[in-house]
Amino acid sequence: MSITYDVIVVGSGPAGACAAWGLAKVGVTVAVIEKAALPRYKTCGGGLVGRAMQALPLDVRHVVEQDCHTAQLNFLPAGLSFTTHRPTPIVSMTMRDQFDYALLSAGQAAGAVVHQQCAVENVSFHSDFVTVATTKGSMKTKFVIAADGALSTVARTMGMADGRVLIPALEYEVTVPPDQLDRFQNTARFDFDLLPHGYAWAFPKRQHLSIGVLSMAQRGSDLKSSMARYLDLLGCRSIMQVERHGFVIPIRLRRGPFVDKRILLVGDAAGFADPVTGEGISFAIQSGLMAAQSLIETHLEEESVRQAYAHALAETILPELRTGRWLARLLYNWPRTKSWAFSQYGQRLCEAVTDVMAGKRTYRELAFNSRSILKLLTPNWLRRSADKPARPTDSQA
Repeated sequence: MSITYDVIVVGSGPAGACAAWGLAKVGVTVAVIEKAALPRYKTCGGGLVGRAMQALPLDVRHVVEQDCHTAQLNFLPAGLSFTTHRPTPIVSMTMRDQFDYALLSAGQAAGAVVHQQCAVENVSFHSDFVTVATTKGSMKTKFVIAADGALSTVARTMGMADGRVLIPALEYEVTVPPDQLDRFQNTARFDFDLLPHGYAWAFPKRQHLSIGVLSMAQRGSDLKSSMARYLDLLGCRSIMQVERHGFVIPIRLRRGPFVDKRILLVGDAAGFADPVTGEGISFAIQSGLMAAQSLIETHLEEESVRQAYAHALAETILPELRTGRWLARLLYNWPRTKSWAFSQYGQRLCEAVTDVMAGKRTYRELAFNSRSILKLLTPNWLRRSADKPARPTDSQA
């Protein structure tokens, strides 16, 4: 097989699917390469925060299993618990195989070609085109969008600078009796300090629970023991079935650049996960659409694409992630400051973070509003650091 496309998207998650849809709908010839058979299971809590739903260019309500208008945040050792409510869903629960496939199907309907069970083996750059070698043959393209996740084959084979921090997470799909499942309905639960430098979550789906733990520290966390304690804390003592999955989340950006040698990095391949929560779908969608728009508006001219994509990121995603990184330090690196802050202002802080997740505010608005509590709590030197203009190559974002 030797085929030529204008753009090849590697990976069919939210970033890749949205990029393919954006390109195909304006007539760009685009192919999506996916190593798995579709639809494929994706390890993820499956919580679509309001911010992600707002970023979506397509209606995917048909794959939402449950809307959570309530979020509960618990700080376990301190015995603090806060509940927030919103008229629109804070988190919409879905299964990623169905969600991702709905987005990809929209791209196919717009004209994108999908090559499934087709793994990328190598990527090579040839001045004005790129060759993508796969298990089903080679393909040529003008540009590649690398949407192939935290362990991106494209970025690795192209030798693109990394610098990300990949943190460990563990997720269980847990089936419990109906009376136990009913206790979790319509509420997204988050529990902090179950383990050092991390948190746990319990998300209700239609017929089971998605329960997970993650640590912001790369090493030294016993996630299996933490999960066992968490299941006991949740009262899940009559588990009927459980599926266990481990994964990693990039909570710091690549060193950059995010576009080089006709390769555009999006989503987890670029390190665009929220450093506060580890949520990656919102910025995956945004970066996929931005990559597509950068290619479209520059008519696939290499240098113009580079400038357009770098500028779009610097104006939107990068400063938000950079500020989020600062806020993550409050939650995970300064336990005494966090305990004091939530004991004094817990409900207001939880309301503010809920607004960010719901897409009503941004981290930058939260941190630098003149009346912001977080501004008062944070040392001056860190505020000055966080307020510096973000750069596409800033590894501290």
